Amino acid sequence: MALDLSGLNPDQRAAVCATEGPLLVLAGAGSGKTRVITHRVVYLLERGVAPGNIVALSFTNKAADEMRERLMKMTSKAVADALVLGTFHSVGAAMMREQPDQFGVPKKFGILDQGDVYGLVRAVLRDLGLHGQGAERRFDLGAIVQRISLWKNDFVSPADAQGLYFETEYDEAAAAVYGPYEERLRALGAVDFDDLICRVATTLEENAEARAYWQGKFRYLMVDEYQDTNRAQLEVVRRLAGERENVCVVGDDDQAIYGWRGAKVANILGFDMYFKRAQTIKLEQNYRSYAPICRCANAVIRRNTSRHEKELVPQRRGGDKVTLVVAPDGDQEARWIGRTIYREIKERGTKPEDIAVLYRSAKQCDAIEALLQEHGLAYRILGGQAFYDKKQVKDALAYLKVMIAPKDDLATRRALDVPSRGVGLKTIEHLSEFARHRNLSLAEAIHRSDEIADIPSRAAAGLRSFSAAIKRAQAHFYSSGSAVAPLQGLLEGVGLREYVLKEAGSEAAAAARWDGVVWLLEALGRFEQRARAKGGHVRYNDFFQVMNASKDKDEGDEEDAARGKVTLSTLHSAKGLEWPLVLLIGCEEGIMPHKRVSAPRISDAIAGDIEEERRLFYVGITRARDRLYITRAATRLERGAEVPRKPSRFLDDLPEADIQVHDIARDERLGHDNIASMAEAFLANLAKGL
Repeated sequence: MALDLSGLNPDQRAAVCATEGPLLVLAGAGSGKTRVITHRVVYLLERGVAPGNIVALSFTNKAADEMRERLMKMTSKAVADALVLGTFHSVGAAMMREQPDQFGVPKKFGILDQGDVYGLVRAVLRDLGLHGQGAERRFDLGAIVQRISLWKNDFVSPADAQGLYFETEYDEAAAAVYGPYEERLRALGAVDFDDLICRVATTLEENAEARAYWQGKFRYLMVDEYQDTNRAQLEVVRRLAGERENVCVVGDDDQAIYGWRGAKVANILGFDMYFKRAQTIKLEQNYRSYAPICRCANAVIRRNTSRHEKELVPQRRGGDKVTLVVAPDGDQEARWIGRTIYREIKERGTKPEDIAVLYRSAKQCDAIEALLQEHGLAYRILGGQAFYDKKQVKDALAYLKVMIAPKDDLATRRALDVPSRGVGLKTIEHLSEFARHRNLSLAEAIHRSDEIADIPSRAAAGLRSFSAAIKRAQAHFYSSGSAVAPLQGLLEGVGLREYVLKEAGSEAAAAARWDGVVWLLEALGRFEQRARAKGGHVRYNDFFQVMNASKDKDEGDEEDAARGKVTLSTLHSAKGLEWPLVLLIGCEEGIMPHKRVSAPRISDAIAGDIEEERRLFYVGITRARDRLYITRAATRLERGAEVPRKPSRFLDDLPEADIQVHDIARDERLGHDNIASMAEAFLANLAKGL
């Protein structure tokens, strides 16, 4: 069946049909960009382009899956599966697996997730004497990891980092960690997520054979959310595009809100500088929001100077004005929000999943969460760290893998490192070399470590202790047929709980962290019970796959996860989502925009700027389909004292004709006055009648 383009507007059709050469599609909020990308893919297929020659890159697995599902309905499962659809990271990993030698990785390289990276950085800090008792409170691991990630994506090598000007002790510590961290990655035969892009970009630049192969294979490139690309991602796109330059990027510079993690808005603003023959098509028709919401969004973002000139053209006429709510203080703001949501659901019949509360900083969520609980309303929170991403859970899971799946070298390396046993990088290299020459797993090499020369006595003792603990747990596992008790015994035997206590710094914090490990043991027990109830063998690989897929499942089942629940979300986490009713809260100076925009700048990527804050506010406004409330408080409690708050400067940009002000204190006072006047009038009339 031929592709039907009649449902597209003229600009959308133009973007679909302009297949040759570089194309920038500026897609405003709610303008139907995913529809354009999928139609463009089918348009190419109908003109004889092979599915394997088409690449569509996105930033989340959820977006890639949604695109694949749409294309499956428009073509077939076989065709959709043959297309190269995925994130920059997943496509980079696939390229490296296909040509490991070209990209300088082992055939079976490991990919470290965030928890693994934190573990390596922690170990390096400890080796450098920067992470001992109490030192973890001196250096936040996330800040170290972020700096290394930013350097990598700007192609700053460990040697280059040593020559940088250090503005803070974090810069100095990150530069010291960077080199040893990279050495540990090599020793493990592993890469981190940044390598999946940076290593690909470097190889495509330096290796002509690899570059020719991939340019020949990937003949048509499409990139979604292009405003979120960093320098390394830009270089991947440029080097894959080659002289053909059949690259279509879709994005909106007005929604570029990730500068703090390395995204370069300059990539989309300067697209025609990198691709000289570039054509630009603007998608300005907004199909999401009512006109007052669109006009408010346009008025706010128009104040930014670094942007492509465009505006949202609302296709939905009518609609309520945007309501600006002014509360006397933060407590009354939160209570008004709680009451409003309760009335919407209980009195107006609004579905909970159609309501979202959006805020600049995660800590703003606490008061709203408490009030929703008080009203008995279900909710979900977007953002934050899931339990299966927490370090102690990943550590326990690594021990489980070593016990029942000992060929997993990455799990063995992680378990060996926590708690510390005095096993340094040189010892790991000796073990890895011994294992390679004898075709052994790392765990098997550890069990035979007495055969390896040049291992220091402290490390040798640590390896013997580790080996004995694993063998005891395995014997218990094989005799009992269950992994729960053996794993619990193993974790106690190696002192993992004591290690967690030391890392946490207090009994209360340690107990909270250990709850995740208890959950893992309980989940493992339930998994075994279900398998036995079905009369089959317990397949522990299925359990590992479930654990690995948990996060993707949470992200993928967006509709199921949201059903019957109000959404509480940071503005960053809300990007790409929409709701009929949105409450954008805490719109005051120091909150929205964030106080850091007036603080001394560390760097553009870390400190951010006022234009990015304005884009973040714009993103918040454009999440609303039908109704939008924007709230602020006149005072807030800070360190026990009521402190006056200035309204956000962004509120000054809202057009008066499209907003209505609801002053909680004034309106409630007027409400009481009206009731009193009505009562007086009633009594007066009653007296006249008498």
